[in-house]
Amino acid sequence: MAYRLEPAPSMERDVRRVAYERIDEALTGLREIEDGTTADLAKEIHEVRKRCKELRGLARLVRPSIGAEYGRFNELVREAASELSSIRDAQAVLATIDELLVSSGKEAESRLLAIRGGQQESARAATRSLQPGDRRIRRARRLLTRARKRIRHWRLDDGFEPIADGLAVTYRRGRQAMKLARREPSDEHVHEWRKAVKNLWYQMRLLELAAPSMLTPLVARLDDLAESLGDDHDLAVLVEHMEAAPRSYGGKRSVQRAVELARQQQDELRLRAFRLGATIYAEPAPSLVGRVATYWEQTIEYGPEMRTGGIADIADIADTDDRTSSGPCSNVVERERKFLVTTMPDLDSSGIEMRQGYVAIDGSVSVRVRDAGGSNRTLTVKGGRGAIRTELEWPISAEQFEAAWAVTGDRRVDKTRYRCDIDGHTAEIDVFSGQLRGLVIVEVEFDSDEALEMFRPPSWLGIEVTDDDRYTNASLAVNGLPSRS
Repeated sequence: MAYRLEPAPSMERDVRRVAYERIDEALTGLREIEDGTTADLAKEIHEVRKRCKELRGLARLVRPSIGAEYGRFNELVREAASELSSIRDAQAVLATIDELLVSSGKEAESRLLAIRGGQQESARAATRSLQPGDRRIRRARRLLTRARKRIRHWRLDDGFEPIADGLAVTYRRGRQAMKLARREPSDEHVHEWRKAVKNLWYQMRLLELAAPSMLTPLVARLDDLAESLGDDHDLAVLVEHMEAAPRSYGGKRSVQRAVELARQQQDELRLRAFRLGATIYAEPAPSLVGRVATYWEQTIEYGPEMRTGGIADIADIADTDDRTSSGPCSNVVERERKFLVTTMPDLDSSGIEMRQGYVAIDGSVSVRVRDAGGSNRTLTVKGGRGAIRTELEWPISAEQFEAAWAVTGDRRVDKTRYRCDIDGHTAEIDVFSGQLRGLVIVEVEFDSDEALEMFRPPSWLGIEVTDDDRYTNASLAVNGLPSRS
């Protein structure tokens, strides 16, 4: 499920839910690495470290409420992530050099290529050093297993109060770190600000459902700011590595030019980051926390936000997205073609994390429930095979979803959905996680049989699997990844 807290009176239950979900994903990833079953080792390590960072962000949010438990939990997760850092850091520095190559002119290309050769070998060596059964992976698993046991000791009162102080501390530290970095823009000070921005980003993601109209844009801008400061930090690490061992990076002349380029890029990144930071951190901490607390309480009292507009707009919403509660929607003919992906396209929009489970599957007919965050929960009946099928869908409440979810057993899939346009047609890109990690499927929707037949897929789409029942979500939930043979 998404890394989100649901505005509800019981804070303790939902905080624990998110904590268990994230730590279990990390443990699954570590098992796949240790067993040698992961398709992309570097990516899996990156995903495990992301889960660890999310866990630490959640723990910081509730730190004032859980007291000494914070230190015990945080240390275990931090040590687990550090076991993987040397492998991931080598890959990150190589990626930074590649970004410098893209942004630099022909004059600097030869020098940077010499730098890249040395770092590429370091990255390969770091990856080669990791084998199934590696002691670092075993140790990381043991640490996270111990951390998981500590979650049951977290005690939180009801309402927003248990997280208010944690949010205030995170925001205040970011504000102070930004002021220091502006006054003394050293690599160390900018890095400290970066860490504070990341912490606030994690926490605002957790609280986003309190008021998506106000907080989703803030989350997006925090993501932009964190990315900028992250690139700045990667450049600083690259400079440190090159200056410490110039012979490994093509010699002093190549290193000198590469350092100049890195510092120029840092200047540009910092100029933009400080301007965006001035907006994000414009208000004092009590003001921000008070606003979010009010959003939280209003959502509990009045329910989640709904899209609004004039009479015509609301009528259109009712006919399409929200599917009125007066009864089931009319029969919907779903026309789509389905493809595997060879190369991921550049995406302008952020993804929507989804979990869906199957209440019943009988041949070509399935009944599923889906949670796509916020109030977007649905019950869906699908029938038929191939490109043209029947789909009936109803909105359901959180309570109805949880009741149905309990009977889906292990017939479940987790994925992140992205949307893009392909020649005027809506395409949904599903990036699967969990046991289906590594699978990416694109479904292209059509409004007529003629459009479906005339469609010519772009080169980034791979094998068409429209008529391959193994790639239906229902089959994936039951049978797992299909064999490629």
